[in-house]
Amino acid sequence: TVYPFILRGVRLLGVDSTLPCNVAGWPNDAASQETFTKERRNIWARLSTDLPHRKLHAVHNRTIGLEELQEQADRILKGDVQGRVVVSLQK
Repeated sequence: TVYPFILRGVRLLGVDSTLPCNVAGWPNDAASQETFTKERRNIWARLSTDLPHRKLHAVHNRTIGLEELQEQADRILKGDVQGRVVVSLQK
């Protein structure tokens, strides 16, 4: 999620693989739709090969329950958290 970045006021720049490049929404004409679909598939194909799967665990810091959320948000704001924190609704 982008929540930690929002808390810190960080501007996120990168590839949005869910929308066309013009960010106006899904293209109206068939040719643009086809081009967009090919671009999106290429992006996801690159992620599946370029992202080192064996290192994904390194970005996961810990899993917390909702009752720990405020404490964790405070730690994020202090800069004491590295990696990703997953909030489990089951915990």
